[in-house]
Amino acid sequence: MATVKSIPKTPWRAMIESAFYANSVRKVSMAELYYHATKQPEVFMTSEPMYKPEHFGLPPGAKILVSNDGAVFGRTARARRLVSVFDRMERDKYMAILAEATYQLNKRPCHWLEGIIGLHPTFMVKAHLLSPAADSKNMLDWGLNFFPFMTPWSELYKTSRVLNEPDIMVLADPEWNHSDFKDGLVIIDEAENCIAILGLRYFGERKKGTLTMVWNIGVRNNMVACHGGIKEINGKKPIAVFGLSGSGKSAITNCHDHGGTLREDEKVTVIHDDSFLIDLDHNLSIALEPSLFDKTDGLEFDDPITPYIYSAQNVAVTEVSEGIRKLVGRDVRNENGRCIKSRDMFNHTNSCPKPGIVIWLQKDPSLPPICRVTDSSLAVGMGASLSTMRAKGVENVDSKEIDRLVIEPFANPFRVHPLIVDCHQFKKLFKDDCECFIMNTHAFTGIHNQLIDIPKELSLSIVTALSRSAIEWKDWKWFRGLQIPKNGNDLFGASYDKKYKPTKNIPYLHFLRDRMQDRITFLSNKRDLEHDMENIFIEPLIKARTVIDHVLNPLQ
Repeated sequence: MATVKSIPKTPWRAMIESAFYANSVRKVSMAELYYHATKQPEVFMTSEPMYKPEHFGLPPGAKILVSNDGAVFGRTARARRLVSVFDRMERDKYMAILAEATYQLNKRPCHWLEGIIGLHPTFMVKAHLLSPAADSKNMLDWGLNFFPFMTPWSELYKTSRVLNEPDIMVLADPEWNHSDFKDGLVIIDEAENCIAILGLRYFGERKKGTLTMVWNIGVRNNMVACHGGIKEINGKKPIAVFGLSGSGKSAITNCHDHGGTLREDEKVTVIHDDSFLIDLDHNLSIALEPSLFDKTDGLEFDDPITPYIYSAQNVAVTEVSEGIRKLVGRDVRNENGRCIKSRDMFNHTNSCPKPGIVIWLQKDPSLPPICRVTDSSLAVGMGASLSTMRAKGVENVDSKEIDRLVIEPFANPFRVHPLIVDCHQFKKLFKDDCECFIMNTHAFTGIHNQLIDIPKELSLSIVTALSRSAIEWKDWKWFRGLQIPKNGNDLFGASYDKKYKPTKNIPYLHFLRDRMQDRITFLSNKRDLEHDMENIFIEPLIKARTVIDHVLNPLQ
C-alpha cells in the first residue's frame, strides 16, 4: 500500500478522522454522488454531455452539472490557520471550534468519498473527503479532479511505493458558520495530513487544500513541491513554468503549437498545467491530478473544448430551445468561472524526467520579457521573491489589493512547510543541470517610462526559442547575474530591442532598483522576522542592487 495505517497523534487528526466514523456517515460511489448532485436544489443540469462519464462509473448519458457559489467565487487565503503555529490560547480556542464543528456536521447525513492523489507508482497517496450529503456536487467534482478509489487506479495504488505517511483526511462543511469567522475557517494540521474546511463553498478550497497536504508529503520525501505546469517538446529537456493564476501558466503549458511558432515535427507532451512534484531521488516529475481545473473566461459558446468538460462551477447557463440548456463562458456571469476537463484534448502523459528548464513567470514591469539567470542562488532568490499581480476573481481579497504587485514565493500560496525548505530543494535542482529563466508576461517599463504590453504571442515564441536553445545571451549590465537576448530582433521581430531592451535611463534605473529592493526587503523580513530565509539567497540581489547604486550615486 502507498500510505500506512497509523493511529492519530494529534487532537486535530483525532477529531477530523473520528468524524468519518459517525453513524450519519456512509461511503459512496461516484455514481451515487452524481445522482445526489442532480437532486441538489442549487445545481444546474445542462444538456451538454459529460466527457467519458463511464471512466468514473457514471451513467453513459451523464450531463455536465453546474454549481454556482453565491457571492464568493475564489479562494479565501485569510481563512487558513496552521495548527503548528498556535500558542496555547489559540490551540484551545480552535480545538473547541473544531470539536463543535464536527459535532454539528455529524448530526446531518454525510458522505465519505475515497480518492488517490499522484499519477505514478513512485508517488500515490490515498485521500478521504467527508462532506454533508447536501454538498454532493463538490464531492463529485473532487472525485473528477483527482482519481476516485476505483479500478483501475486502486489496483495500481496497491502496487505503488510505500510512503511512511498517514492517509490524507479532508473534512468540508460549507454550511458551517461562526460569528467570528465571516469568511470561513480552514484548520490545517500539516504534520498529520488533515484539514478542516469550514464555511467555504468554493470547490477550489477542497482542491487546493488537498494539494497542500500532498505537496507537504512530497517535500518530506525529498521532492520539490510545484504549483506550476510542465511539458516536453520532442523529448527534449522538460520545461516547467511557475506562476499564479492569470500569469500565463496554463496558456504556455497547454498550448500545442506556441501560437504557430512550433514546427509540425515539434510534438508537445503535457504533463500538467497546475500541480506536480519533482522527485529528486528518482529523476521524475509526477502529475498529481488526471484532470484540469481551468478558467472559462476564454470559453466560447459551443466551444470545441466543451465536449472535454466533466463539470463546471460559477458559470452561466442558458436555454437555447425548450429543454436544451448550454454553458455560457467568457465570465459573463462572474469572474473566475471554472471547469474540470480532461487532458485528452491534447497529447499528455503522467510523468517525465525532472525539468531541464525552469521559468519563473513574473508580472514585474521592471523586467524585460525574458532573462536568463546565471547563478543558482540568484535563481532561487528570484523564485522566492516571485513578483506578480493577482488575477481578478481568483482570490477573495479586498478590491484595493487586486491591482497591487504582490510577492508570492515560487507562486505557491498553499505552502505549509518552511520557505527555506523550498529554497534548498530548488537549489538542488538548479545545481543538477537545470537552467533558470525569468519571463515577464505583463508589461515592460520602456522608453519614456511608458508601459509596453508583452503579448501572449511573444511569450509563446520565447518558449519556442528556449526549447530550441536558439537565444544568444549577453550579460545585463544593470542587473548582475541576469542575461538578456543578444539576438532578440532576429528571433522576435525587428522592434524587440526598441521595445524591451533595458536602458541606462535614470528614471528606469531608479524603478529597477526599487523593485530589487522590494525583493530584498521581502526576503530579509522572512529571514529576520520569521527565521525562514538564509543570506545565500539574498546576497545576489544585494550585489545586483549595488551595481545600480554606483551608477545612480557614483560618489558613494
